[in-house]
Amino acid sequence: MSKLYQFSIIIPHFTKSDTDLLERAVASVPDDESLQVLVVDNSPLPIDANLFDKRKNVKILFSDNTKGAGHARNVGIDNAKGKWLLFLDADDFFVNCAFDVFKEHYESASDIVFFKMTSVFSDTLELASRHEPYEKIIDDYFETNNDYKLRCSYPSPCGKMVKTNLVKENSVYFDEVPASNDVIFGLKIGLIARNINVDKRVVYCATVQKGSLTNTVSLENIESRFGVNIRKNEMLKQNGYKKTESVIYFIMSSIRFGVKPFLKLFYKAFVTNNLFVGYDRWFKTLLSKRHLKNKEYKVKK
Repeated sequence: MSKLYQFSIIIPHFTKSDTDLLERAVASVPDDESLQVLVVDNSPLPIDANLFDKRKNVKILFSDNTKGAGHARNVGIDNAKGKWLLFLDADDFFVNCAFDVFKEHYESASDIVFFKMTSVFSDTLELASRHEPYEKIIDDYFETNNDYKLRCSYPSPCGKMVKTNLVKENSVYFDEVPASNDVIFGLKIGLIARNINVDKRVVYCATVQKGSLTNTVSLENIESRFGVNIRKNEMLKQNGYKKTESVIYFIMSSIRFGVKPFLKLFYKAFVTNNLFVGYDRWFKTLLSKRHLKNKEYKVKK
């Protein structure tokens, strides 16, 4: 009979060099046999399968390098044996005492428990702003008692406890796409969760790192995020909600790669009735400094 755990922590990992950040991430999880730590490596050169042999609760799995972080997370889900799922990116880490907080919610009847997160620059550990949109969603919930944004506008799987049965019984998996693999996953579990709970305490630290998926600017990533937003809008519409995800930023960003990509995205947005979604925010979007934010950490491909 296979062992059952309280929590399964899924860590997708990709590197072209060292494993320092991965080791930092794993070190933020207690060496506790009630915790199942699944490192799913999809690096071009696989990491040492014995890297964490000194830990009693870490297992290294390997996934197809061509299918990205979404596939790696899915491999983790298929191998998870905990009552709850926790997701940790390999360049992030849990804060001290996070698992004391998680264990307080172990018997929760909710399907998802949301927590606050913070963020830092990975190289300096100085405070960053990556966590602020998620923090605002949680603060807004406590002000309004409306859980719509938690269910429909909180794409990251990090900073959440998710019931394993919710995911497996409903066959919810991450998209295996170049970028934004978590958006549809986050929306699906938000829509099907019967009950959710929210805890104001900070349990997770996201990092800003040069060359990370978030900070890699490529046509492939732009087109992937564009396509995911269109899919999310259609899913919102099918579930009786208004389309919310504007694609104008991605259309305008594609110009740097030539006229053809721009026309391609413009046409697709038009024929799918997504071109004017969020039009009231267009002026703000086009004049925003979003593309300059953390500019020194961005890498163009």
